[in-house]
Amino acid sequence: MLQYRGREYRVGDVVWTVDPFKFGTAIPRLFAIVSTRTHPYEGEQFVGVTVTTTNHLVAHPLRDEYWAEGGAPKESYLLPLSIHTPRASTIRAPPKYDAITDPWQGRLNQKFMKQVIEEIVWTVRQME
Repeated sequence: MLQYRGREYRVGDVVWTVDPFKFGTAIPRLFAIVSTRTHPYEGEQFVGVTVTTTNHLVAHPLRDEYWAEGGAPKESYLLPLSIHTPRASTIRAPPKYDAITDPWQGRLNQKFMKQVIEEIVWTVRQME
């Protein structure tokens, strides 16, 4: 588990971070945590996949049944092949949204997360 600011994060947690794909620290991005313990910088970074409101060719709609707790504020999609390793220090509530004060958005269920992780592993293992 990843521990940061008194909270434990685990596989399936969806958290707000600073968007690594845009300039500036005031632009938020949601990530679903797919790994913490096996990351070489455990406690400092985590492996996450992008959560977005834009549908893509390889995207999973985040239906209500995929959430164990919480949920998405808008219709959202998980992009299993948009992988990033955010630093724990970038986990923070989005600064421009006063209504959101907690960086933890919710938790996706383990069955769904297992399928997502298997898809990532299968894709990475393809040689051709």
